[in-house]
Formats: sequence, C-alpha cells, structure tokens
Amino acid sequence: MPALPVHDIVEVLHDAGLRVSLVSGGDLGVSPASRLTHELRDLIRGNKAVLVDWLQAANDQAPEPPLDPEAWHELAQAYYAHHFNCNVCIAAGRGSRYGPRCGAGTGLWNAYQRTSP
Repeated sequence: MPALPVHDIVEVLHDAGLRVSLVSGGDLGVSPASRLTHELRDLIRGNKAVLVDWLQAANDQAPEPPLDPEAWHELAQAYYAHHFNCNVCIAAGRGSRYGPRCGAGTGLWNAYQRTSP
C-alpha cells in the first residue's frame, strides 16, 4: 500500500515537471528523465504498480468517440467527460510544462479539434 494516495503521487510528479505514461508491455514511462531526482525515483519505484494500475484505469474509462465525425458537440462531451475524470489530462490542460494528455485523452482531444467549428 502506498504511503500517499495515487492522486497525490501523480500531483507530486506533475509539480516536478514529469509526465507519467504507459509504454509498450504495460510498463511505466516517466519523462523527461533529466528532471528525476533520487527522491522522485524512489517514489516512483515504491509505487510503480499503483501508478500503472491508475494509468490503465484512466485509459479504460475513456468513452468511445461518436461515429459521426461532424458531431463535434458529441466529441466535445466525450472529451470533457474523460478530461474531468483524468488527472493526467487535467494537468495537461494547465500548459505544456505539465506534460501531454493520456493516450485516451489525446485521441479524444485530436478528434474534437479536427471537427470543432
């Protein structure tokens, strides 16, 4: 069991300018590596399984975008339904220094941006 709740761990990492994501094979990726300190590495190593589970759950909760690409209102609703329930996407909305959206959020955001008026 982690010493901190997973949302607090993610916030610490984002405040340090780090982005956590799932990489191939279900492993955890953290970037940029140049911002990692010894303490942050220990925090990540000690909570790796919890972080991986949290990222997988965030990706699993993403709604499917609507079939009609012209339905930008539906795309907007799908994106925002995900965004406000995903700390990775909320942090990304604060600016580029907080990292990109999660995989599900990126797909929804790109679909919305292509169709919005």
